[in-house]
Amino acid sequence: MKNLLSLLFGLFFIVGNSQYITVSYKSPDDLVREFIGAQNASCITFSNASVKNWQDYDNLKPFSYGYFEKGTLPFDIEKGIILSTGSAIKAPGPNKTTLSDGSGSLWVGDSDLEYKIPAASPSVNATSLEFDFIANNTTGISFEYMFLSEESYDGNCNYSDAFAFLIKKSGSTADYENIALVPNTLEPVDTKTINGSGKCPKNTNYFGGFNSANGGDDSPTNYNGQTKVLTAKKDDIIPGQMYHIKLVIADHLNYQFDSAVFLKAGSFVGKKDLGPDLLITNNNALCEGETKILDATTAGATSYQWFKENVALSGETNAQLSIPGLPSDNGNYEVEVSLGGCILKGSVKVEIQPKAIINYGSYPLCDEKLTGSVPINFTTVSSQIISNFSPIYVPKYYLKQTDAQDGTGTPLADGWLLSADTDVFVRVESTLGCSPVIGQIKLMIKDKTPLLKSNFTTAPNCDNNRTGSVSVDLNRYLAEFTSDSTITPFFFASLADAKNNTNPISASQTVTTASRTFGIRLQNSTDCANVAEITIIKNTPNESLILKDKPICGDSTTTLDAGSGFDYYKWSTGEEGISKSSISNVEIGDYWVDLSSNGCIYRQFVKVTAAELPQITNIDVTGNTATVFVNGGNSPYQYSLDNITFQGSNIFTNVPRGLRKVYVKDAQNCETIFKEFLVINLINVITPNADGKNDVLDYSDLSIKKDVKIEIFDRYGNQVFISQKTPYIWDGKMNGRVLPTGTYWYILSWTEPDTNLPVSYKGWILLKNRN
Repeated sequence: MKNLLSLLFGLFFIVGNSQYITVSYKSPDDLVREFIGAQNASCITFSNASVKNWQDYDNLKPFSYGYFEKGTLPFDIEKGIILSTGSAIKAPGPNKTTLSDGSGSLWVGDSDLEYKIPAASPSVNATSLEFDFIANNTTGISFEYMFLSEESYDGNCNYSDAFAFLIKKSGSTADYENIALVPNTLEPVDTKTINGSGKCPKNTNYFGGFNSANGGDDSPTNYNGQTKVLTAKKDDIIPGQMYHIKLVIADHLNYQFDSAVFLKAGSFVGKKDLGPDLLITNNNALCEGETKILDATTAGATSYQWFKENVALSGETNAQLSIPGLPSDNGNYEVEVSLGGCILKGSVKVEIQPKAIINYGSYPLCDEKLTGSVPINFTTVSSQIISNFSPIYVPKYYLKQTDAQDGTGTPLADGWLLSADTDVFVRVESTLGCSPVIGQIKLMIKDKTPLLKSNFTTAPNCDNNRTGSVSVDLNRYLAEFTSDSTITPFFFASLADAKNNTNPISASQTVTTASRTFGIRLQNSTDCANVAEITIIKNTPNESLILKDKPICGDSTTTLDAGSGFDYYKWSTGEEGISKSSISNVEIGDYWVDLSSNGCIYRQFVKVTAAELPQITNIDVTGNTATVFVNGGNSPYQYSLDNITFQGSNIFTNVPRGLRKVYVKDAQNCETIFKEFLVINLINVITPNADGKNDVLDYSDLSIKKDVKIEIFDRYGNQVFISQKTPYIWDGKMNGRVLPTGTYWYILSWTEPDTNLPVSYKGWILLKNRN
């Protein structure tokens, strides 16, 4: 059955379209022979070749390995071995279908691969080729390969289909070493570590490209993308020692989207050591103009062929190759050494350190802090003076040409002050020990932006509202310094800050002192920065200290006087002039006057109001003494009981009992006010005998009080009379019935209208009736 499948496998690709790769079956031994190549058979011998692939898990399935040859379409490897995670017969182009062969349940992964590449775990659909080999006359081996995958599409950032070249000494229990690594890294090769996706690019310089051009018709294989040709190598092979190799590839997580590795036939070769790479980063690069001899001399060699970037160098068939150290000599150099049935390959990367290119000429530099000199940071200017500047260059600067040529004397240090245009000599050495390059430049102090003036003092900014501050826009004064409208100014709290270009401030400022100076920094498109000063003057107009609001009697007028000491007066009534400090016949109303002083104007407001009349707030009567309380109006007050004779005291004594009036006037004397008050006449006897004398208890004077109530009780506590409204008179009766002679008790209570305080009097009264 297997032989029949093998025959069909080969026949299928014989009749295939020859523009694409073709795939055919070869036995494991034949595959290894192709891999090593007949030219290497005498120096690398192998044994125990075996393959584990899809058929080993299901003998009805096609092979997942084989032998391929390129067609007419470009493919970077002519022929070799294919190991796939699906059917190998589906590998030829065009790239029209999705390759997703296999099964995760039957066709399992590889534990050795997972151990060395944890990112590939869990793996499925593993195919592996294993054999033992002995290298007889080399200390290293290498081979070339490409990794292709359906997982290579723009956006795949999750799946790590992987390939490993596992090697160890035969019979050893030590771990395998994986030598299929991304060049110059320790990363294994998989679909994530070399990725051309725009979403998750990785090591893109080793990514060969996507195979989707022309709808996939121009792809020699049926895979979505591929790496460039990569080289796996091991440099510490022991000649005569047997090693075991396992080449293994597997899908990651699931069987979908197959991958394959293409191993170049005849690329499994021994190593010829050409020495270390000559790299700038290793500080051993080749100096420009310095000749380097690469020596591949090998005992017993029958021929040599030198290559550069995988292209044979015409006529270079000697054991040595001379590299003259030209800038174009950068590159990877290889050699093939034929030992008659054995090929050794050697490679070395050569980098040429070009001579420093000095940009001769003048270098105008800005005096950024405007101190009159420029501190030179040679570390910074070197990248301008040396057009191909790199860290390996060691530039030194001298004032004498002989010092630069000889490398003697002390070079100028960072911070050296340039105070005038100066010729400076440059000596550029390199960390590689290359011959120095000598040059001459001129360091110059560049012109500053021209200004119309270096300082400006403003006209007074008036604090006309006497708030203690003025707001200014410093941009208003830009035209005092420059007529260039394209310049954007920067403002500072001081000239020192402007020179140092530190702590810039807003153009909108508030000035609270009589004067304040600001710095301004200006720079046009061609010159260096320049600075100047702006002094803001703040003036405050004076205020009249004698002009006050005035109260007047309603029908009178008055004079408003602002006082002397002002430059000009302008009243709201229209009167104005240098000497017009006052206006007369002013009636009640609102007025203002503009007072000019210190070059500014203060508008002061004044009111003429109707005089407030005094108010009698309370009259305190104790016995026959009355004390009058007044507020409002204009003190001092005058008091009178008859509106004729007035006194300064607010206390009246010996006031007769009964309802009285008190009169008050203030210093304004616009109007006399008055108020009634009561000196209570406490009655103790009534004789209601109709003789016109003491017939009734009469408290009708209490009508000027609030909440008045009169209650009378007999000696047993019975209420015999109550009155809560005028006229507050009792005639000795109870409900019209004459009461007997006797002593009765009364309670008088009311609320003082002025103070709202309650007042109460208690006492007795004798009632005498004829009966």
